[in-house]
Amino acid sequence: MTPFEYLLLFALIVLGVAVNDLAVSLHRLFGRPVRWDALAPLAAVVAFLKIVSQWWTWYGGAGLASALTFELFLGILTGSVLLSLLAACALPDERPPGEAIDLKAHYARFAGQYWILFLLHWLVARGMSVLAEVSTTGTVDVIKSTYLIPPLAASLIIVRTRWWHGLCLVGFTAYYISQLLGRTLN
Repeated sequence: MTPFEYLLLFALIVLGVAVNDLAVSLHRLFGRPVRWDALAPLAAVVAFLKIVSQWWTWYGGAGLASALTFELFLGILTGSVLLSLLAACALPDERPPGEAIDLKAHYARFAGQYWILFLLHWLVARGMSVLAEVSTTGTVDVIKSTYLIPPLAASLIIVRTRWWHGLCLVGFTAYYISQLLGRTLN
């Protein structure tokens, strides 16, 4: 293993824990009384796609290993922890046996926290991307379609209208899927 792989393995373990939390939380929804609602499962899908997108980005960044500093590594770990927290609040935690799980109430209770974590992750990930660009090329591509993400996420922190949350969750799902469609690991 290269030094980059050793460092990245730690961050990937955190992401693996996040995917495991999503899987366990999803499993809890089966075989129990559940009041279904689309927003919490959509939030879980977005969290999952962000995790996969992050891993894919890191895999493609192996060539930047020589520029990886301790500060960049802390940023990578911070982003991993933020994604893990995002995944953890997407679906409900364990409930006492027989207690119904209300996905609408869960999303209403955790939506603010979810979108704050979402926005914080974007800020950290974009900051790490800028640092990596500057350290390797000396320049930064300032025109990015991803700059639409912060105002949308901020609006979701403030606006509690369910249709807006649903529209943005579907939009983010499409965005993260479109980022990865057709890409290979080579």
